This record gives sequence, structure tokens and C-alpha cells, in this order.
Amino acid sequence: MATQPYEQPHVASPTPIVARIPLIPPRDRAHGPLTARRLRRFYLGLAVVFALAVMPVVLRMSAQWKAFGLGLIFPGGGFLYAGGVVGVLGALASIAAFAVILFIWWARGPIIAPPGVLIGTALLSAAWIEGRGGVAFVEYALPVGVLAAFCVMALRRRTHFARQQARGEELNRVLAKAEPILRETPVEAGPEMPEGQIGEYRRMLDLALQPVDSWTGFSTGDTWQDGALRYQICTMSWNLAFGQYTQLPAFHGYLSTAQENLIRKHVDRKTWNYWFWESLWGNLKLEKNPVATDNIMLSGFMGVSLGLFETASGTSPFAGKDALTFRWDEKTAFPYSHETLMDEVVKNFRRYDIGWFPCEPRWIYSMCNLVGRTALALHDARHGTDMIGKVGDRFEQTMEQEMMMADGRVKVCTSSPFGFTVPSLSGLFGETWGIRFLTPHAPDQAERLWQVLKQDFIARRPDGTLDFKLLPLGWDTRKPANFSFAQWPELNPLTMVLWAALEMGDEEIICATRESIDAQYNPGMADALTWTRRNTVRDMVNKGLPEAWKTGPLLAEARYPETIVTRAVSDGRDLSLVLRAGQGPARVDLGFARLAPGARYRVVQTGQELQAGPDGKAALAFDLDMRSELHLVPVS
Repeated sequence: MATQPYEQPHVASPTPIVARIPLIPPRDRAHGPLTARRLRRFYLGLAVVFALAVMPVVLRMSAQWKAFGLGLIFPGGGFLYAGGVVGVLGALASIAAFAVILFIWWARGPIIAPPGVLIGTALLSAAWIEGRGGVAFVEYALPVGVLAAFCVMALRRRTHFARQQARGEELNRVLAKAEPILRETPVEAGPEMPEGQIGEYRRMLDLALQPVDSWTGFSTGDTWQDGALRYQICTMSWNLAFGQYTQLPAFHGYLSTAQENLIRKHVDRKTWNYWFWESLWGNLKLEKNPVATDNIMLSGFMGVSLGLFETASGTSPFAGKDALTFRWDEKTAFPYSHETLMDEVVKNFRRYDIGWFPCEPRWIYSMCNLVGRTALALHDARHGTDMIGKVGDRFEQTMEQEMMMADGRVKVCTSSPFGFTVPSLSGLFGETWGIRFLTPHAPDQAERLWQVLKQDFIARRPDGTLDFKLLPLGWDTRKPANFSFAQWPELNPLTMVLWAALEMGDEEIICATRESIDAQYNPGMADALTWTRRNTVRDMVNKGLPEAWKTGPLLAEARYPETIVTRAVSDGRDLSLVLRAGQGPARVDLGFARLAPGARYRVVQTGQELQAGPDGKAALAFDLDMRSELHLVPVS
């Protein structure tokens, strides 16, 4: 079915956060200076290897040396030179092994693995050809073919850059007419949770409220990628904090306990043991401390969990010395506080001339570094530090010069030593991922990237519905690793689109994405994924809790799963709750805090009265139906 490019509907007031969407800066070079330097070094290294590898042919050395050299310039080249059925099979096996190891290198960081496979297969081909001659044609055709392939790839890169430049000019005409979407709005609590969200809420609470050393219900089949424990923990930590900020600011109790437990699970060795191995084979370094060098996918993500929890709850249980201890064994431990953990993030940002640092060893991801920057901003906002001041200028320079491309898109994954990118990771998932972490400090960049991605990946069908373009390789079509593999693969990119659209407040994209998710999965799935509203991340960083939420009455205690709190908000004087019965109607005990000491309060729905103690606390036995509202007001 034919589709048309997405056109943004007119956006009404309130006031836009940015006056206009910035244009894509013109580029006369494909890469920034730091990336270009890395690429020159990489290509020079390849040229040296090529020159050395063809020397056996030039010097008319033995067939074994020729096979070894040809195997270095192309996977299986030595086997092709050997010829015969075994030679062809050996070449195919070598190519397959090299392709697999390239994937493993990206996924887990073993930097010596690709050259190791290349050298190993070259040695095998040299051993196989011993005592025999090779195919004379191959010893000349293969080097010429490799050179020709590199020339073709160079021309394709130039052509691709020219297309990016043209696309950038085309998009600038669109951006010049587009209205900003981000709007400045007051921080207000949303409505109570719908059924689909309640189901996900309970799933997360069930996992988070078990003993910290228990992992029942967590997926442990993926140690390294999307489904790893660290990402399961972060997703739940963030969503619970978002829910507390947007729907439950006047409830602590088991909701705060759940978030504390998840953070404690984050420092459990089961979560970060992977780093010892990744550091060993990726950084060639024996390192038990998981946050001292690189690994922003742990330190940065955990920093956001800490910052969001502090913001949503107004508490700082991990601010004290040694509150976060990464324990390797009984004799080896690495104690941190929230602040000293963020000091490690600052140190790692500053270790690199590029001002960003890797997730997997030697692989820099744009979304992870945006998360890491947000972790620092949250700490600065809550504790009055100036960590962003130590890294911010270089960070922004890298974003504009090194990571943004001529068409306004952003590189997702870049090799820190070599400078090249992994293009298959671009697309809806990889590039929308970071948008909500741009809004706190760079709303203009968020506006531009959001418009660019909508133009490139979202089109309107003739019937008015929206079509989402998913790239055939990479993250867009990978199945969610921490859910059932029976799920449809589009859930990953559409979830990221939904989260970005919610942060931007793009109602049309929100509605279309939610409809797509519910239609292709089941009704209620979109609700299960919806934990934020317009400006949630921006407001949590820049505004924090409104004064009424900081000081007003709150529900401090309720039993789980007996009482499911689905909305809790205070105006500074009253307390409004929506409660669900988790195990059927029952008389439940509720504990309140931050009441006016000695004051009397009344439950509007039942007429029950209670009196706050000198500490501002009080208890109530409440008859809970399947759904009950409770409005607690001071008695005049």
C-alpha cells in the first residue's frame, strides 16, 4: 500500500520550550576531526597489513607463505589459493567463522578475536597446502580483487555522504516549516493506572519485593545483551520511578522498597560479573571493579536509577558512604556512595579525547552516553554538585561534530579505537532510544532528531493511519530478549517510539503507536508500556518534586499484594488515593505520614477520623473494595 511522508499536525499552545527547531548544520566532511583521525589510523593499519601480506607473492616465496599472506588480506584467501574442493570448503568455513566473530566482537567486545580468526585460518591454509602448489591465478586476482573492493567501498562512502548532504538540505526545508512539539507544562499527577498498567506494575513489584538475593522470575538466559539482568533491573527501576513521579508521588511504602531492592540487586555480582570477562578480552585487562573503567551500561544506567528514585521519592538512601558496594568475594569489594559512583562516570567521560566512553569494550553507544550524562544531571539537580560542568562542553561538541551525521541522524554505535560505525544498529530503536534523555539539556536537539526520524521512518497510509518503517537488520527486527521469543519483533522499536513520543508530547504518534502495539500484541500491552507523560524526564531532572509533593501528606505504609495503590497525590494539605484489592475485598491497614502533628483528619468516603501523632504519623483500618477511593482531608 502506498504511503506518504509523515506530516506534523498543527500543535496548539501552551508555550513551546524552544522557539524554533534548529536546522541541520551543513557538513563538508563525512566525519568530525576525532573520528577522521581514528579512521585514518585504521585504514593505515589495513594498508600495512595488506602490503606485508602480498610480499610472499611479490617475492615469489613458497606456496605456504603465499597462502598465509592471502589468508590475511581476505578470510579464507589461503584456502582459495590452495584450490580444490577442500580449499573451497575451507574458504567458506573461514568466511563464516570471520562473520560470526565480527558479530561476537560487536556484542561482547573481544578485540583480538577478529585478527585471531584471520591469522588462525591463514595458518590452517598454509598447513593444508604444504608440499603442493597453489592456483596461480588466485595469488594475483585476490589482492587485485581486495583492492578493487576497497575502492568500490570508498566510492560508496562518498556517494552515501553526498546523499546524506542532499537529504540534510531536503530535511532543512521541512524543519524550517515545522512547529516545535515540546511544551512547557506544570508538573501534575496523571490519572489512576488502567488495567494493563496495573498488570505490569504487579509483575515488577513481585520481582522487586522478593529478597534481594532471590532472582525468581528474572530471565538469566542472556548475560551480555538486551535481556541481561542489568537491563531488566533498569527497566523496572526507571518505570517504577516514573510511575511514582507521574501517578504516585504521595506513596512511599512498598513502592520505595521495591526501587531500593532493585538498586541493591544492581550491585549484586550476578548483575555485573560479565564485566570481568569483557574487560579481559576487550580491554586486555584483569579488572574486578565493574565501574572503574568504561562500562557506562552499568554505571550510567545505575546512576539514572539512583537519580530517578531520589527525585520521585524525595529520599536519598544511597547517599551515604559505602551505601553501594560491589562485592567480588569476601576479600574484595568496591564501596561507593551515589556521589562517588558518579565521580567514576565523570572520570570515564574525561578519559577519552572524544568525551564519551564505551559500553562493551571499545564500542561507544550514543544512547548509553546520553543516559550517563542524565545520571550526572540528576545528581547535580538533587545534590547541588557540578559534575556536568566537568564534562558538558566536550560532550556537546562530540554530539554535534562526531556523532551527528549530515542528514541529521545520529550514529548509534561507534568503534572507539577505529572510528567506524555499525550501520545496522541505526533505525527506530537505536535512534529514538536517546530522545527522552536529550530533552532535559538539549530540547532543541530532541526536536530536530524527532522530526528527522519521523520523516525517515514514519509515513501516513491513504487511510490516515501511520506506517512505521523497520530496517531489516539490527535492533529494529530483533525480538525482545527479556520477553518470550513468541512475541513479535516490532515491540522493541515501537516501544522506543512510544517512549520518545510520550516525552515529546506528540499525541498523534502516541495514539498510532499504542494502537499498533495493542493490535499486534493484545489490548492492554500499550498501557503496560506507558509510564511517562509529556516532559517526564525533563521535569524530573530540571524541576524535581513540586513543593506540595515534597511536604504534603503521604501514604507511607500499605501491605502488598493486599493493597494495590494505583494513584496517590497530595495538594500539600489533602491526600487523594485510589486503591485496588490485590486479594479480594478486605479490611486493610494503612499508615500515613507527613500529616500536621496533632491534627485531626477525616476520610471523606467513610467519615472515619484519625489524629496524627507528634511525628505526623497515623494509622487507619480501611474496608477496601475491589476498587476504592480514599480522600483524606483535615478536619476544620
